[in-house]
Amino acid sequence: MHEVKSIQELLSQIGRDEILLPEFQRGYVWNKDQVRGLVRSLYRKHPTGHLLVWRTCKPSRVRGGTAAGDGHSLMLLDGQQRLTTQTEEFHFWQKSLMAKNPAWIGVHEFLSETLNGLLERLPGLDAERREVLQANLARLSRLDQIRNYAYTVDQVTGDDFGVDEVVEIFNRVNRAGTPLTKADLALAHVCSIWPEARAEMRGFQEKMAEQGFGVSFDFLVRCLAAVATGSVLLEGSFVKTPAADLQRAWTEMQAAFEHLVGVLRHDAFIDGLDDLPTHNVLVPATVYLARREGQFPTDAIKRRFVRWLYLAGLWARYSVAAETKLQQDVALTAGRDVDPTHELEEAILRERGRVVLEAADLAGARVDSAVGRFSHVVARAAEARDWFTGVRLYDRSVGRRSGYVRHAIFSSKALRKAGFDSVADRKLINELANRAALAQEPDQAVVGAPPSEYLPKVEDSQPGALRAQSIPMDRELWDPERYEDFLAARRRLLAQAMNAFIAGWAPQDAASLVDESLVRRLMATGENDRIEFKSSLRWDLKEQRVNKQLEKVIVKTLAGFLNAEGGTLLIGVDDAGAAVGLAGDYEALRKHDRDGFEQQLQQVVARGLGESVSPYLTVTFNEIDGQDVCHVSVDPSDHPVYVDEQQQAIFFLRAGNGTRPLPVDEAVKYVQHRWGGTA
Repeated sequence: MHEVKSIQELLSQIGRDEILLPEFQRGYVWNKDQVRGLVRSLYRKHPTGHLLVWRTCKPSRVRGGTAAGDGHSLMLLDGQQRLTTQTEEFHFWQKSLMAKNPAWIGVHEFLSETLNGLLERLPGLDAERREVLQANLARLSRLDQIRNYAYTVDQVTGDDFGVDEVVEIFNRVNRAGTPLTKADLALAHVCSIWPEARAEMRGFQEKMAEQGFGVSFDFLVRCLAAVATGSVLLEGSFVKTPAADLQRAWTEMQAAFEHLVGVLRHDAFIDGLDDLPTHNVLVPATVYLARREGQFPTDAIKRRFVRWLYLAGLWARYSVAAETKLQQDVALTAGRDVDPTHELEEAILRERGRVVLEAADLAGARVDSAVGRFSHVVARAAEARDWFTGVRLYDRSVGRRSGYVRHAIFSSKALRKAGFDSVADRKLINELANRAALAQEPDQAVVGAPPSEYLPKVEDSQPGALRAQSIPMDRELWDPERYEDFLAARRRLLAQAMNAFIAGWAPQDAASLVDESLVRRLMATGENDRIEFKSSLRWDLKEQRVNKQLEKVIVKTLAGFLNAEGGTLLIGVDDAGAAVGLAGDYEALRKHDRDGFEQQLQQVVARGLGESVSPYLTVTFNEIDGQDVCHVSVDPSDHPVYVDEQQQAIFFLRAGNGTRPLPVDEAVKYVQHRWGGTA
């Protein structure tokens, strides 16, 4: 909607706090030329644009109280500079030009006094001044009419537009200015009912920055919303939350975040935001702690949360659809489950298929990548020391690193001599696997030397320092001629160290879907109503050829588990429970590895059961007795799943240690009983 209002009416509304200037606005920044241009346009009645106002809910400041007016606030989104110009006094005084010249008057002074006020004191002015003013009464009258200049005020309301739409509208209107975010708009709303909020947040920001965790306003506002309402979406119930509830949530959130920072610095070897690929990984844990008086209930839960935080960063949990995934995870941590980490980790598994790093994941990785940042955390946990001074890289007692230098193990100079001088080689030279962390810059003599010269000295003077950073100890690999072999070996060692470190954070009594011991227990248990073994996906071990009928058997097994209570399918395990591996399947695929196998499995499932079942399947791989085993964890489906056989939809169900098709009448009864619908 829109309405037309004069400048005088608008300024009166601002004076009565009926129209508010939101906190995200920049303050007054116009210069004299911009002011002069606006006043000239107003005087000549030229168009100067529309104003944009946001009508948002104004909850009562005190529980049980009533909101002022109609329970809404009006916030000026676009037009602050133009309206403020009418109230500010600007000095364009030029003594040589204006002194003793009765033709010059102050515009601000005149508009404050009004034409009527000037006319009332006109008789008392000196003759020359009075004569000039009388000769220009028509112009003065026109200048006085500026207060009646009309603006069209466009109003967007929270009842009609969501916060996302309001942000989009503002950014379209205000293309030349600083883009507005949802958090900006949410903070403006909070400040309209709790004026001290911005100062409170800034003070907390500065306090946490001293510890390396100076998070953004966006982070703080989303955490505040999540603690207050259980949602990070910054709309709906959030804009209706009373100020008292927001203040209470803010107190709880501060205590929670400070406790989390202490855990990160002293337990998790993370001494600042630079060690994290995204600050979003801290939101769910902060909300969880705020709902539980700022403490983890048990040490085991604390360890599982730290483990999840590592995994969420490594596997880019919030790289796409961040707000949606953050909302899903916060809903888990803000709920009643005292330990939501299992579900949090399951979400990563469903999305990524595995949470165990492989050497290939490190190929091409840079130091500032998620895996690069995590490698430094792992090195600190291994009590890594500077190779040349012996200084420990991290002091866990104070939660601080002892300097940080990214050292190129093979210098570009040494590698160029070995023939690594093409454009393509630069990527290899800058890989994470060619970097180590030191406390300070080494001597120049070391910087240009090949590792074959200086690493033996490091091993002699600082025993164990190389192993702490996963350096291959085969000295032949330290020769620049073997650089690519060195990279391959170090990627393997880094992946192994990271996996072992993460596994170490799982409490001893916690069952992990990716734990090798769990797979061994499943194999030892044997097939039953919840466990099924298959030797391969498509490679017929007896006939030594591809047999696509085997893929159909896999599909039926998965359908049976989906329609029952879920279960586990192990591929690469024979009927006796022995690991036979996936080598035959790998060779029969275009991509002869785990990724190729997983892609083929996904295609088989999508063709046979549809893509709607993928959220219920978690695929991981383990090496058992030197053989790869594919572990498919199946959750029960929330809808009936059918297999298409010869243009007929067949309903399969797990029964005992087998999977069988149900006759139509039995399928109808089962579906009605299980899902309350029809088959």
